[in-house]
Amino acid sequence: MKKLALIALLATAAWSVNFSQMSMEELMNMRGTLSAADRPAFKAEMQKRMQNMSPAQRQQMMQSRGRGMKQGMQGQGRGMGQGGKGMQNRPTYASFDTNGDGKVTEKEFYDAQAAKMTQKANEGKMMKNAANAPTFESIDTNHDKVMSPDEFSAFQAKRMNSKMKGM
Repeated sequence: MKKLALIALLATAAWSVNFSQMSMEELMNMRGTLSAADRPAFKAEMQKRMQNMSPAQRQQMMQSRGRGMKQGMQGQGRGMGQGGKGMQNRPTYASFDTNGDGKVTEKEFYDAQAAKMTQKANEGKMMKNAANAPTFESIDTNHDKVMSPDEFSAFQAKRMNSKMKGM
């Protein structure tokens, strides 16, 4: 029985990905594409590497996501506000205005939000912040039951500012 358990353990190790031998650029490019079996090892390796970085290095790495780690880690990146992954993943007003009438109703908002979550789930991407998704009420600041482009932009700017303060 012990031999069988040892063989099973060795076989599992032989098929698992060795993340410790990969560069940070390779690891960052793999985010969101891992199988469920590989995620714990990936997460452990990323956490280990993040703990060994200075706060400045961590911030620089987070800003460089999406433009290539090498460029960002050398200090040549331009930050999240100018093309980083943080901007690429932010929804646009048009993505919520599904009927194209220039305004977003509560139904359009929640339907578009659900469609985006379904798309990410079908792509196998983790949705660790789904519980923090904004509500229609938090964006419709004048409470007229319609989200205007100005309300949407103001909400995104406020949210981005609060995230930047948390870094």
